[in-house]
Amino acid sequence: MGEIKTIFWDLDHTLWDFERNSGEALQETLYGLDLVGRNGLEIDDFIARYHVINDRMWDEYRRGLIVKEDLRARRFDEALGLYGIKEDGLGERFATMYLDICPLKKNLFPGAEHVLEELSKKYLQYIITNGFSEVQAIKMDNDGLKPYICRTITSEEAGARKPSPIIFEYALKTVGGDPASSMMIGDDLDNDIIAALDAGFARGVWFNPTGKKRDITDDRIIEIHSLIEILDIIS
Repeated sequence: MGEIKTIFWDLDHTLWDFERNSGEALQETLYGLDLVGRNGLEIDDFIARYHVINDRMWDEYRRGLIVKEDLRARRFDEALGLYGIKEDGLGERFATMYLDICPLKKNLFPGAEHVLEELSKKYLQYIITNGFSEVQAIKMDNDGLKPYICRTITSEEAGARKPSPIIFEYALKTVGGDPASSMMIGDDLDNDIIAALDAGFARGVWFNPTGKKRDITDDRIIEIHSLIEILDIIS
Protein backbone atom coordinates (compact mmCIF):
# COMPACT_ATOMS: atom_id res chain seq x y z
CA MET A 1 0.00 0.00 0.00
CA GLY A 2 1.01 3.65 -0.33
CA GLU A 3 2.71 5.29 2.61
CA ILE A 4 0.33 5.94 5.49
CA LYS A 5 1.26 8.69 7.92
CA THR A 6 -1.95 9.35 9.84
CA ILE A 7 -4.41 6.87 11.35
CA PHE A 8 -7.95 7.78 12.37
CA TRP A 9 -9.90 5.43 14.62
CA ASP A 10 -13.55 5.05 15.47
CA LEU A 11 -14.01 4.73 19.24
CA ASP A 12 -17.14 2.82 20.25
CA HIS A 13 -17.31 -0.79 19.01
CA THR A 14 -13.76 -0.49 17.66
CA LEU A 15 -11.40 0.34 20.53
CA TRP A 16 -13.80 0.84 23.44
CA ASP A 17 -15.94 -2.27 23.98
CA PHE A 18 -19.34 -0.61 23.93
CA GLU A 19 -21.44 -3.76 24.33
CA ARG A 20 -19.57 -4.94 27.42
CA ASN A 21 -19.24 -1.52 29.03
CA SER A 22 -22.84 -0.58 28.31
CA GLY A 23 -24.09 -3.92 29.63
CA GLU A 24 -22.27 -3.43 32.92
CA ALA A 25 -23.56 0.14 33.24
CA LEU A 26 -27.14 -0.86 32.42
CA GLN A 27 -27.06 -3.58 35.05
CA GLU A 28 -25.78 -1.18 37.71
CA THR A 29 -28.41 1.38 36.74
CA LEU A 30 -31.24 -1.14 36.87
CA TYR A 31 -30.22 -2.16 40.36
CA GLY A 32 -29.64 1.46 41.37
CA LEU A 33 -33.19 2.41 40.39
CA ASP A 34 -34.66 -0.77 41.90
CA LEU A 35 -36.05 -1.91 38.55
CA VAL A 36 -34.83 -5.52 38.49
CA GLY A 37 -37.81 -7.85 38.82
CA ARG A 38 -40.35 -5.10 38.39
CA ASN A 39 -43.12 -6.23 36.02
CA GLY A 40 -40.97 -9.24 35.16
CA LEU A 41 -37.97 -7.17 34.06
CA GLU A 42 -34.86 -9.36 33.87
CA ILE A 43 -31.42 -7.90 33.27
CA ASP A 44 -30.31 -9.87 30.20
CA ASP A 45 -33.68 -9.51 28.51
CA PHE A 46 -33.78 -5.75 29.16
CA ILE A 47 -30.24 -5.24 27.86
CA ALA A 48 -30.98 -7.13 24.64
CA ARG A 49 -34.15 -5.15 24.03
CA TYR A 50 -32.51 -1.85 24.93
CA HIS A 51 -29.65 -2.35 22.47
CA VAL A 52 -32.13 -2.87 19.62
CA ILE A 53 -33.83 0.41 20.52
CA ASN A 54 -30.52 2.21 21.05
CA ASP A 55 -29.11 1.08 17.70
CA ARG A 56 -32.27 2.23 15.93
CA MET A 57 -32.26 5.63 17.60
CA TRP A 58 -28.55 6.20 16.99
CA ASP A 59 -29.21 5.50 13.31
CA GLU A 60 -32.01 8.09 13.40
CA TYR A 61 -29.65 10.53 15.13
CA ARG A 62 -26.94 9.99 12.49
CA ARG A 63 -29.50 10.68 9.76
CA GLY A 64 -30.67 13.86 11.50
CA LEU A 65 -34.15 12.53 12.24
CA ILE A 66 -33.87 13.15 15.98
CA VAL A 67 -31.71 15.43 18.12
CA LYS A 68 -29.41 14.66 21.02
CA GLU A 69 -32.03 15.60 23.60
CA ASP A 70 -34.48 13.09 22.11
CA LEU A 71 -31.91 10.32 22.11
CA ARG A 72 -30.72 10.88 25.66
CA ALA A 73 -33.76 9.72 27.63
CA ARG A 74 -36.31 8.43 25.13
CA ARG A 75 -34.39 5.22 24.44
CA PHE A 76 -34.71 4.29 28.11
CA ASP A 77 -38.37 5.28 28.29
CA GLU A 78 -39.05 3.06 25.27
CA ALA A 79 -37.14 0.10 26.71
CA LEU A 80 -38.85 0.36 30.10
CA GLY A 81 -42.20 0.81 28.38
CA LEU A 82 -41.85 -2.71 26.97
CA TYR A 83 -42.37 -3.90 30.55
CA GLY A 84 -45.22 -1.51 31.22
CA ILE A 85 -42.97 0.71 33.34
CA LYS A 86 -43.94 4.30 32.67
CA GLU A 87 -43.18 7.13 35.09
CA ASP A 88 -42.68 10.82 34.47
CA GLY A 89 -38.97 11.60 34.59
CA LEU A 90 -37.84 7.98 34.93
CA GLY A 91 -36.15 7.92 31.53
CA GLU A 92 -34.20 11.05 32.40
CA ARG A 93 -33.15 9.65 35.79
CA PHE A 94 -32.09 6.44 34.08
CA ALA A 95 -30.13 8.40 31.48
CA THR A 96 -28.36 10.48 34.13
CA MET A 97 -27.28 7.47 36.17
CA TYR A 98 -26.30 5.41 33.14
CA LEU A 99 -24.26 8.23 31.58
CA ASP A 100 -22.51 8.81 34.90
CA ILE A 101 -21.46 5.16 35.03
CA CYS A 102 -20.88 4.02 31.45
CA PRO A 103 -18.06 6.33 30.27
CA LEU A 104 -15.99 5.36 33.30
CA LYS A 105 -15.87 1.73 32.22
CA LYS A 106 -12.42 0.62 31.05
CA ASN A 107 -13.06 -2.45 28.90
CA LEU A 108 -11.26 -2.27 25.55
CA PHE A 109 -11.27 -4.81 22.73
CA PRO A 110 -8.51 -7.43 23.04
CA GLY A 111 -5.18 -6.11 21.85
CA ALA A 112 -6.31 -2.48 21.63
CA GLU A 113 -3.69 -1.01 23.94
CA HIS A 114 -0.84 -3.05 22.44
CA VAL A 115 -1.85 -2.10 18.89
CA LEU A 116 -2.13 1.59 19.75
CA GLU A 117 1.23 1.54 21.49
CA GLU A 118 2.99 -0.16 18.58
CA LEU A 119 1.43 2.09 15.95
CA SER A 120 2.21 5.22 17.95
CA LYS A 121 5.91 4.59 17.32
CA LYS A 122 5.42 5.37 13.64
CA TYR A 123 2.03 7.04 13.11
CA LEU A 124 -0.01 9.93 14.44
CA GLN A 125 -3.32 8.55 15.73
CA TYR A 126 -6.66 10.32 16.15
CA ILE A 127 -10.26 9.49 16.98
CA ILE A 128 -13.30 10.41 14.85
CA THR A 129 -16.52 9.67 16.72
CA ASN A 130 -20.24 10.39 16.52
CA GLY A 131 -20.51 10.13 20.30
CA PHE A 132 -21.40 13.06 22.53
CA SER A 133 -18.37 15.26 23.29
CA GLU A 134 -18.69 15.24 27.07
CA VAL A 135 -19.15 11.47 27.20
CA GLN A 136 -16.33 10.63 24.80
CA ALA A 137 -13.94 12.91 26.69
CA ILE A 138 -14.45 10.80 29.82
CA LYS A 139 -13.87 7.57 27.90
CA MET A 140 -10.61 8.97 26.51
CA ASP A 141 -9.21 9.31 30.02
CA ASN A 142 -8.84 5.52 29.84
CA ASP A 143 -5.17 4.71 30.48
CA GLY A 144 -5.20 2.28 27.57
CA LEU A 145 -6.18 5.01 25.09
CA LYS A 146 -5.02 8.41 26.28
CA PRO A 147 -1.22 8.03 25.84
CA TYR A 148 -1.52 7.07 22.18
CA ILE A 149 -4.27 9.31 20.77
CA CYS A 150 -3.24 12.82 19.77
CA ARG A 151 -6.76 14.25 19.57
CA THR A 152 -10.41 13.26 19.53
CA ILE A 153 -12.75 14.82 16.96
CA THR A 154 -16.46 14.50 17.74
CA SER A 155 -19.47 15.04 15.53
CA GLU A 156 -20.70 17.81 17.84
CA GLU A 157 -17.41 19.67 17.38
CA ALA A 158 -17.40 19.16 13.62
CA GLY A 159 -21.07 20.02 13.18
CA ALA A 160 -21.63 16.85 11.15
CA ARG A 161 -21.94 13.14 11.83
CA LYS A 162 -20.41 10.18 10.05
CA PRO A 163 -20.99 9.28 7.22
CA SER A 164 -21.03 12.94 6.16
CA PRO A 165 -17.78 13.91 4.40
CA ILE A 166 -17.82 17.11 6.44
CA ILE A 167 -16.63 15.40 9.63
CA PHE A 168 -13.74 13.70 7.83
CA GLU A 169 -12.74 16.92 6.08
CA TYR A 170 -12.97 18.77 9.39
CA ALA A 171 -10.79 16.15 11.08
CA LEU A 172 -8.12 16.38 8.38
CA LYS A 173 -8.09 20.16 8.50
CA THR A 174 -7.97 20.21 12.29
CA VAL A 175 -4.95 17.91 12.60
CA GLY A 176 -3.22 19.01 9.40
CA GLY A 177 -3.62 15.61 7.80
CA ASP A 178 -3.40 14.70 4.14
CA PRO A 179 -6.21 12.40 2.95
CA ALA A 180 -3.82 10.71 0.50
CA SER A 181 -1.73 9.42 3.42
CA SER A 182 -4.58 8.79 5.88
CA MET A 183 -6.27 5.59 6.99
CA MET A 184 -9.59 5.06 8.79
CA ILE A 185 -10.18 2.09 11.10
CA GLY A 186 -13.69 1.32 12.32
CA ASP A 187 -16.40 -1.28 12.82
CA ASP A 188 -19.03 0.28 10.56
CA LEU A 189 -18.26 -0.48 6.93
CA ASP A 190 -20.60 2.21 5.60
CA ASN A 191 -20.31 5.04 8.13
CA ASP A 192 -16.61 4.66 8.98
CA ILE A 193 -14.81 3.03 6.07
CA ILE A 194 -16.67 3.74 2.84
CA ALA A 195 -17.49 7.25 4.04
CA ALA A 196 -13.81 7.98 4.77
CA LEU A 197 -12.77 6.69 1.36
CA ASP A 198 -15.45 8.84 -0.26
CA ALA A 199 -13.89 11.79 1.60
CA GLY A 200 -10.53 11.03 0.00
CA PHE A 201 -8.82 8.77 2.53
CA ALA A 202 -6.28 6.40 1.01
CA ARG A 203 -7.18 3.28 2.97
CA GLY A 204 -9.81 1.81 5.25
CA VAL A 205 -9.60 -1.07 7.70
CA TRP A 206 -12.95 -2.64 8.55
CA PHE A 207 -12.90 -4.19 12.03
CA ASN A 208 -15.44 -7.00 11.82
CA PRO A 209 -15.11 -9.11 15.00
CA THR A 210 -18.55 -10.71 14.63
CA GLY A 211 -17.96 -11.90 11.07
CA LYS A 212 -20.73 -9.95 9.35
CA LYS A 213 -21.14 -10.95 5.73
CA ARG A 214 -20.53 -8.13 3.25
CA ASP A 215 -19.16 -8.18 -0.26
CA ILE A 216 -16.10 -5.94 -0.53
CA THR A 217 -14.92 -5.10 -4.02
CA ASP A 218 -12.84 -2.01 -3.23
CA ASP A 219 -9.18 -3.02 -2.87
CA ARG A 220 -8.57 -0.02 -0.64
CA ILE A 221 -10.55 -1.79 2.12
CA ILE A 222 -8.96 -4.44 4.32
CA GLU A 223 -11.17 -6.57 6.57
CA ILE A 224 -9.89 -7.81 9.94
CA HIS A 225 -11.50 -9.83 12.71
CA SER A 226 -9.12 -8.94 15.56
CA LEU A 227 -7.27 -5.70 16.21
CA ILE A 228 -3.89 -7.43 16.43
CA GLU A 229 -4.13 -8.19 12.69
CA ILE A 230 -3.53 -4.50 11.99
CA LEU A 231 0.11 -4.86 12.96
CA ASP A 232 0.70 -7.34 10.15
CA ILE A 233 -0.91 -4.94 7.69
CA ILE A 234 0.71 -1.59 8.36
CA SER A 235 3.46 -1.79 10.99
